[in-house]
Amino acid sequence: MRRSLLIYPTNSEYDDNNMQYLFLDNLGNIRSGWRIVLYLLILFAAASIVFFLASMVITDLAYYSPLFIVICILIATIIMVKMFEKRPLHSVGIPVHRRMPLEIGQGVVIGGIMMSIVFLTQYGAGWIELEWKGLGSFDIFAIMITTLIFFILAGFGEELFFRGYPFQTLVESIKAPAAVVIMSVVFSAAHSMNPNISTLALLNIFLAGVWLSIAYLKTRTLWLPAGLHISWNFFQGTIFSYPVSGQVLDGRSLFDTSISGPPLLTGGEFGPEGGLITTVVLIIGTMYIYKSKSIIIGEGVWTVDRYIREELERFSK
Repeated sequence: MRRSLLIYPTNSEYDDNNMQYLFLDNLGNIRSGWRIVLYLLILFAAASIVFFLASMVITDLAYYSPLFIVICILIATIIMVKMFEKRPLHSVGIPVHRRMPLEIGQGVVIGGIMMSIVFLTQYGAGWIELEWKGLGSFDIFAIMITTLIFFILAGFGEELFFRGYPFQTLVESIKAPAAVVIMSVVFSAAHSMNPNISTLALLNIFLAGVWLSIAYLKTRTLWLPAGLHISWNFFQGTIFSYPVSGQVLDGRSLFDTSISGPPLLTGGEFGPEGGLITTVVLIIGTMYIYKSKSIIIGEGVWTVDRYIREELERFSK
């Protein structure tokens, strides 16, 4: 009978003492906090090895860093899920199932509409001007493809980390509302060193974390939040040519953008994620996803609760 870190039955080998209670719960599981620590240690080790090896053969390491970050997060996730918890990899929120194209499409459309509302509000108020860069057809195609790949890697990587194993482990142990708050705070703090950061920008990034977390919880997959994240950044940074979370994407935008409106509303040099317009759009977008009857858990999608029930039934036989 195999055991996993996630669930296995208690037996007499576990003494009821403080040391056991510190590491194990009443079912004999390693506590979620220690599993997250182990995940982070594996991630750090994987990143150290991958980036060291990559630096030996690649000169422009920063350019390829989104790819290597995704690889490192996947390595840590695979080790925790497959080797320690002995459950399928798709259980971390990446199943290939019937609703997968729909969930990705919903994310792309909703994220694009939300960022378009931000832009059209500023444009209608006369607070933003776009100047065409005079790009040729090949340049437009190259920018669109390269930035799309960049945002796919960056967006999927962030979702795999912030809405992946650590978040799902917290949901399993302390329930969803507290897990959403904790990981959204971490998500916001991870952007705290970005250029031109402000208190409102940190609040909006926190709200974005809530928005993306709700998207995961409604579907129990990462496809919807990844689609939202990728589309939001692509429309923001490439189509409308804003700074993305304070970072100006030189060579990855179609226009030269000039913002003249009140920074409190527009976000100023940080970009729209630092303004009150985005605050309102994120709140409305989150409520829409939460209330929408077309955004649901797909049939047969794996969840932690389902796995625990199945394991308890299996061990009770």
